[in-house]
Amino acid sequence: TDGSPEGRYLPASRAFCCLHGHCTDWDSERFLTWVASKGGPVQSVGLRGELVAARLAGSLPRPTPEQTADVEALIQEVERKEAGRVEQASWFKRFAYVQPDDSYFDLVERRGIRRGSFNALFRHIRCWSVHLTQSGKSRAVEASVWYDENRQDLGGRILQGVAYAPGEGVLMARNGDAFGNRWRDARPQVERGGDPSRWLEHVERLVPDQLEREHILDTLAFKVQNPGIKINHAILLHGTQGCGKDSLFAPFLWSIGGADQTNVAIVKNEEINRQFEYYLESEVIVFAELYQNENIDRRALENRLKPIIAAPPEFLMMDRKHEHPVEVVNQMLVLAMSNRRDAIALSKEDRRWFVCWTNAPRMARDDADALWDWLLHGGGNAAVARARRSCSARRAAWLRAG
Repeated sequence: TDGSPEGRYLPASRAFCCLHGHCTDWDSERFLTWVASKGGPVQSVGLRGELVAARLAGSLPRPTPEQTADVEALIQEVERKEAGRVEQASWFKRFAYVQPDDSYFDLVERRGIRRGSFNALFRHIRCWSVHLTQSGKSRAVEASVWYDENRQDLGGRILQGVAYAPGEGVLMARNGDAFGNRWRDARPQVERGGDPSRWLEHVERLVPDQLEREHILDTLAFKVQNPGIKINHAILLHGTQGCGKDSLFAPFLWSIGGADQTNVAIVKNEEINRQFEYYLESEVIVFAELYQNENIDRRALENRLKPIIAAPPEFLMMDRKHEHPVEVVNQMLVLAMSNRRDAIALSKEDRRWFVCWTNAPRMARDDADALWDWLLHGGGNAAVARARRSCSARRAAWLRAG
């Protein structure tokens, strides 16, 4: 007991074992029941959680504020994505019906959900039809059927399709019809930036000509600031292998889509003519190694890229496997790199390409590693992103007009 006159029983654990041999039939459960019958605390068999917690409190490392923030952000992201936890009454705020596809559009995640997937997502929720049977009873229906039956009364939206339109909201109108917008801004929030001089020195090393360098920088800065405006030309930077061309564009791509490079498409040369052109659904298209196939018409690559590089056309149709095409607003910026001088054959009158050849030699391994370590782990990407938000105004009108 605790030594009080009342003799309160305070067992140190929730287990009991007799060592005398005369009461072996007493197990932990019987012992705790006996304690409770004598006025002691009511407990169940097993470890005492408060003792375990007290014991571990002093031995486990405490998380730093940064780690705590990361964990909380991760939990919030998981909870936000778990559409299956959405209450039935909230379906009409979160989902819209897409008529051509007979599917649903998630207005939070900005992605399509097929009817079968919608039913599976909410299989745990009992749904009853608004229509009664001949016997006057309601019958159980799938979640999608319940949504369709109540859509008009509860304010559900009907969309005529889905599109990809950078800079637009989750819902967009075209010719009087409502469309769902699959684009979502993924630009990292940069509260404060450091000194981007290290990267600017690398850019100057690759492009020593001031006019060429300023044009490239202004083009990239303008695109970060204006996702919904088309820049009517592409940039081709070619030079010696390993000279650091990727390092020039890397902070810009981070400024657009973060570490995951959301809304950025890295395209291989052989993917240009594929039937399903998923790379069109992006703000920036990057051809990491552009080259023309010598076995085909020398103008074929130029002609294939024309409608992507410049508008009009204002819209491009992107085929999707087993689904209706998505209408992509032609606002992407095309960047290309190559190790060859004859990367693409262009006509003399062509105005769609800004071509820059760099004579910079191959970077030393230590220099390249140090630059990328600063970009990825030393705040370099954030420093460049912050600095590039202030695009020089003198070229903005020219870039807007193309």
